[in-house]
Amino acid sequence: MTMAQQNSTAQVKHYQWMLHDGSQWLNLNHDSVIETHFCQPGAQGIALFTPDYGRIFLDFDKMEIQGGQMTPYRQTSLSQDETEEYLWYFFENRHWHEYGSQGSSKTKASVTSHDIEQQYQINPQGSCTFTVGNMAYSLNFSAMTQSNPRTGMQRRVRRRPKYNSVIQKTNSLASFIQDLSLSSTMPPAGGFTWQFRGDEGVWREYKAVNANGVACSVSSDDIEQSYQQNRQGQLQFTAGRFSYTLDFSGMSQFNSTSRTKRDVRRIPSENQQKSSSLQGMALSSAAPPAGSYVWQFRGEEGVWTEYKTNNACGVVCSITSDDIEQSYQQNPQGQLQFTAGQFSYMLDCSGMFQVNNTLGTKRKVRRILCRNQQKSMVNTLQNTSNCTWLFLNINGTWEEYRQTLNGGICSVSSEDIEMNYQQNPLGTMNFTAGKFSYILDFSAMMQKNLRTTKTRQVRRLQQ
Repeated sequence: MTMAQQNSTAQVKHYQWMLHDGSQWLNLNHDSVIETHFCQPGAQGIALFTPDYGRIFLDFDKMEIQGGQMTPYRQTSLSQDETEEYLWYFFENRHWHEYGSQGSSKTKASVTSHDIEQQYQINPQGSCTFTVGNMAYSLNFSAMTQSNPRTGMQRRVRRRPKYNSVIQKTNSLASFIQDLSLSSTMPPAGGFTWQFRGDEGVWREYKAVNANGVACSVSSDDIEQSYQQNRQGQLQFTAGRFSYTLDFSGMSQFNSTSRTKRDVRRIPSENQQKSSSLQGMALSSAAPPAGSYVWQFRGEEGVWTEYKTNNACGVVCSITSDDIEQSYQQNPQGQLQFTAGQFSYMLDCSGMFQVNNTLGTKRKVRRILCRNQQKSMVNTLQNTSNCTWLFLNINGTWEEYRQTLNGGICSVSSEDIEMNYQQNPLGTMNFTAGKFSYILDFSAMMQKNLRTTKTRQVRRLQQ
C-alpha cells in the first residue's frame, strides 16, 4: 500500500481513504481493498503495510490507527442528489446480522436498516427503540450498542456502507410524506444550532467571531446549509490559524494540523424549541404542558435528588430539571450529555437512567409531576384521556385493574397506571396485588410476577 499527496488526480470513485501523518493529509492509493473490508460488518479493521511507517492497523470501529500516531479518514464525494446506502448490524452468536433479518430467535426486529438509518440521520447522537417479538430494545447511536432494558443485556452494533451503493435521492411526494411521518414532531429544517464540544466539555456554538475574538470561516447557519445539501458529507473551514474538517456522518471535527478530534452536535434553536413545543401540544393536547415536570436521580442511600445547577453540596451541574424536560419534549427516546463537578454523564430518556462516562456508574432517573400540577393532571386525565388499563387474566379474558381484584387488594387502579404512563410511555412501574409483587412494562405492554416470573399481556383501551 503506497501513499500520495493530497493534490493527486481526482478519482472516479465516490470515496477516498486518507491518513494524516502530523503535518498533512495523504491519500491511500489502491484503497478499494480497504473499502471492500470496511463494507463487511465482520471486519473490525485491516492491516496496512507502508514503506514509511511499516505495519499499521486501521480500526474501523474506532476510526484510529493502532501502532502509529496517524489519523485515518474516509472522504466521500457525492453530489447534492446522491447519497450512500448504509446498513445496520447487530452481533449475536458470533455472527453479524442485518436488522430486519432473522437472528437466533427466528424472529425479525420491528425495524430494518433503512428505518434505523432514517432515525440516525435525524439525530446521530440519539437512539431509537424497537421490538423483537414481545421484547423491547434500545439502540444507542453514540455507544453503538443495543440494550434490553428489562434484562440489561447489551450487544454490539455496527453501521457500514453497502459497497458501491451510491443512489439517487428521491423527491417524490410519497417519500416526503414518509419522512414527515417518521419525524413529525421534529422542528423544521433550518431551525438548528451547530455546536462543538470545547475545553472542559462545554458546548460552544459555531460563530463568525467567538467570545475570544477568534475568526471562524463558517457560522452555525452556514453549517446547517451544507448539512441540508448532503447529510453524509464533510465541510472544510478555518478558525484562527488552523484548518478543520467537519464530518456530518460521524458528527465530529478534525484539526488538520494537530489531528485533534472534537464531538459535534446539532440541536434545535431556541425559536424552534418553542415551535416544536407548540406542535407537540397540537399533536397531544391531552399531555400536560412542558415545564410541569421535575427530573430526579436516585442518589446515595436511595434518596431522590432533583437536577439543579448548584446542589446542596455545592456541586455545579451543567443542566437543570427544566433543561432535561426541554430535551425530553424534543426527543423522548434520546440521550443527553451533561457534566456535574469533574465528571461527565449520559442521561438516557428511554431507559430512565444516567451513566457516569468515566466510572460507568449507573443510577436510576425519574420524571414526576410538580406538586402544583398533580391536581391539574388528574383533572386532565379524567376529562381527556378516558383510557382503561386491562390485563389478560387466567381465564383468557381481559380484566380492568382495580384496587380490589378477586377479593385481594391491588395497590394501583387503572387511573394510577394511566398517570404513570403519561409521565413515561416507555417506562415501567411496580405494584402489588395480594401477596405478590409485579412490574408493568409499558414499552412491552407486559406484566410480570417478580416471584414466579409469570407474564401476562396488558393493553390500554381508549374509550
